[in-house]
Amino acid sequence: MAYVLLYGLGWTQRWEIAQDGLAAVENEISRVGQDATGHLAIVDPGSQLPTTLVVAWRHIAAAVVLGSEESAEAPDPGGRYR
Repeated sequence: MAYVLLYGLGWTQRWEIAQDGLAAVENEISRVGQDATGHLAIVDPGSQLPTTLVVAWRHIAAAVVLGSEESAEAPDPGGRYR
């Protein structure tokens, strides 16, 4: 599971990246600050269905991708320390 985090002046958004959309999102975030728009394949948090997020890159101060498309193992509920 991977996420894209978008940062603007006074706001932050986190979106889950749709299946097989990681490479395209990583390519799109190189446009941060440019006078351009982009389309990100994300998962709607309400319906859990894939959708497209349209981004005005001129209004984005920073963007980062966290995670990967690989299936993550369930976290150990015991935590790091035992």
